[in-house]
Amino acid sequence: MCGRYTLYHDEEDLSTLFELDAFAVAPRYNVAPTQTVPIVRVGEGGRRERVDARWGLVPGWVKEPRAFKALLFNARSETVAEKPSFRDAARRTRCAVPASGFFEWTVGDGGRKQPWYIHRRDGAPMVFAGLYAERGDGGPSLSTTILTTEPNATLAALHDRMPVVLDPSAIARWLDPDQRDPHALDDLLVPCPDAWLEAYPVGPEVGNARVDEPSLIQRA
Repeated sequence: MCGRYTLYHDEEDLSTLFELDAFAVAPRYNVAPTQTVPIVRVGEGGRRERVDARWGLVPGWVKEPRAFKALLFNARSETVAEKPSFRDAARRTRCAVPASGFFEWTVGDGGRKQPWYIHRRDGAPMVFAGLYAERGDGGPSLSTTILTTEPNATLAALHDRMPVVLDPSAIARWLDPDQRDPHALDDLLVPCPDAWLEAYPVGPEVGNARVDEPSLIQRA
């Protein structure tokens, strides 16, 4: 978790949320690891900007990025400050990952997998806490990962992890480039309130990353 998510909110919703002049993005209903995704960071001059990144972090210390096979699309929030793959990014290059919702799977009788779609009850977009890495040596120029935490009560029946969903009021603190002590942000890396989220079953087609249609989020 989180291994698939959606992003279909319109430009006005996203630009208002992130306090940007514009945030154009084509609707996506099945975002998968290694794909290019939009993230928000603080760029040069201290201004927020929307940039594209590969979903799956390639740490700066990797000498041969094209040969790096680990799919670091999630990072456990409890250990990012110490893990070699994430500790530099946790101190220096934090980002916000916009989403409309995400998918999770349960396993039923006979090993049958049931996908579930999780979104905000109020219809607002989500903000995942993320990290990114930047490099210019033949690997992806920008790559990103989504932080996870323990599940809240809504998600506990589906999975033992969930993405860190930030309160919009916490975006500025999370992105602050002057904050180099990741433990000072530990209070943000917790499960979001139970009442924020709704989960419902959807069809199995979401398991195919080549399928990207609005029908993927219809109730089964």
